[in-house]
Amino acid sequence: MRKYLALTMVAAMALGMVACGAKNEVESSDAIVEVESTVIAESSEEVVEGSDVTDSEATVSDSGALNILNTVWATYGEDEAFAVAGGDSTNMSFDGPAACDPTNSVDLDTLFGFPVAQIDKIDDAASMMHAMNQNTFTAGVYHLVDAADAQALADEMKTNILGRQWMCGFPETLIIVSVDDYVVSAFGHGDVIETFKNKLTAAYEGATVLHETAIE
Repeated sequence: MRKYLALTMVAAMALGMVACGAKNEVESSDAIVEVESTVIAESSEEVVEGSDVTDSEATVSDSGALNILNTVWATYGEDEAFAVAGGDSTNMSFDGPAACDPTNSVDLDTLFGFPVAQIDKIDDAASMMHAMNQNTFTAGVYHLVDAADAQALADEMKTNILGRQWMCGFPETLIIVSVDDYVVSAFGHGDVIETFKNKLTAAYEGATVLHETAIE
């Protein structure tokens, strides 16, 4: 029953996020088909009694990108926390941040604004989103194959995210931060982004804000 409910929530949330943050109709349609296929395939799997751990959960725990988001999320107090989800259409969690498939360019672009043309620049990814409205808060963390690409990737991400056509609410602020050989992007309501930025830079001394801009 728990797995059935989770699959239903994944489908509903992923479809909602595609509708609220899609860059164009072609990418939205592709993402919807992919989500629906995933739900159908997973719903036919047998649930192991007494265990809620999936294969994907067992293999993403060592993800460096995911570790960054988990570290930051762990610092949120009760008065700061919100309903949070993470992952992508093939690995969605409603218990906190989750890893993403770094080769899934459609999901990374449609859900998080990562530019498709830059997909070969990363080899690890994770996300954290407001579970009720993606435009309230969405963050993605990406590990760079070459740390020297940080600024160029940040510039491309900024252009891609600012160029989106927004629905279901309008995010106010975009930040892009480098943390060692990772790039972190986050967009959403101004106060929510400010809290995330402060916690990220407090948790990682070397974190550098590459872009901080209003979304108009």
